[in-house]
Amino acid sequence: MTKEKIFIIAGEDSGDLHGANLISTIKKINPSAHFYGIGGNRMQKEGLHITEHIRNLNIIGFFEVIRHYRRIKKIFDDTLLEIKKIKPDKVILIDYPGFNLRMAKKLSAQDFDITYFILPQVWAWKESRKKILRNCCDRLISIIPFEKIWFKNRGIDVHYAGHPISSISNKKYDKEKFRHKHSIPDENKIIALLPGSRKGEIQRHWKIFSDTIDKISSVKKNITFILIEGQNVNIDSPSNIIKIKANQYEAIYSADAAIVCSGTATLETAMLKCPMIVCYKLSAPTWFLAKLMSKVKYLSLVNLISGKKIVPEFLQKDMSSKNLSREILSLIDDPKKKRAQQDHYVKLIKKLNVEDSAYLSAAKYIYD
Repeated sequence: MTKEKIFIIAGEDSGDLHGANLISTIKKINPSAHFYGIGGNRMQKEGLHITEHIRNLNIIGFFEVIRHYRRIKKIFDDTLLEIKKIKPDKVILIDYPGFNLRMAKKLSAQDFDITYFILPQVWAWKESRKKILRNCCDRLISIIPFEKIWFKNRGIDVHYAGHPISSISNKKYDKEKFRHKHSIPDENKIIALLPGSRKGEIQRHWKIFSDTIDKISSVKKNITFILIEGQNVNIDSPSNIIKIKANQYEAIYSADAAIVCSGTATLETAMLKCPMIVCYKLSAPTWFLAKLMSKVKYLSLVNLISGKKIVPEFLQKDMSSKNLSREILSLIDDPKKKRAQQDHYVKLIKKLNVEDSAYLSAAKYIYD
């Protein structure tokens, strides 16, 4: 194949993970491809020439974006100039709709070949954005099962690649080996903590997580806490908490239960068959707007894809140390509750699985 230039834009930690895996897969189809764009450490390791690091874009919330508008606009304008200078054969936009949908509009007017991988959740809110996807992108690749039909009913062709995370469920991990490696006594229960991968999420969530740890520790002994820390954040946590930055799936798989910030992590936790409770908190104005515009009953992907409540959700004011500690202890102490969640996970895994890996399916579609 020719020495193609591919420009990729991923704006946050999960996008960096998906981008890295997609680059790795594309290299097998086209070993001579050169990659440029916005990404993080994982994408850089796979050979991305970074024009901007995702740490400068990792912002969530309407009012939070307004506060950083000048910086984001400069990055946007610089990226647009960079794309025009590089003249890539393909542009791949990964999730991050606030930035990437605007980029799709700008680039489509200049006849770039555009693929959108991991689509904006227009079925949940801002449905009008589907017009940009239809009019400005050459290929749309979904990772959520019901999206293909949703878009088809609105006259938009979407390729369902399967969910990248579904392959996690096939991997084998050794709980005993994990315990031994981290000197965790056999009698201890393990609670995994996943407070988020963005700085803003950590700022809003970590104090509540920390208070939850204190509450649990005051009423129940023999608990080991493991903190799953995002690649692009550093959390100031007590020394008695085990921090995990690498081999995170092994840690989640080995846990008896998890407290998980809503997002991709909820699906990862489900694929690893770890019982969980889900939580999330936004700034008050952003939450008000989100509630006003949202059309969905649930926030977590586990509940959304399942079409019913499988895992409890504690959102905004309900995300309190009192609620989280009570619910996670109830989950740990009730084998029936744990088994019920895990039985639902099996059905969820079947929904998400496809013949090829999601990245291979996406890469083949891009080159089809």
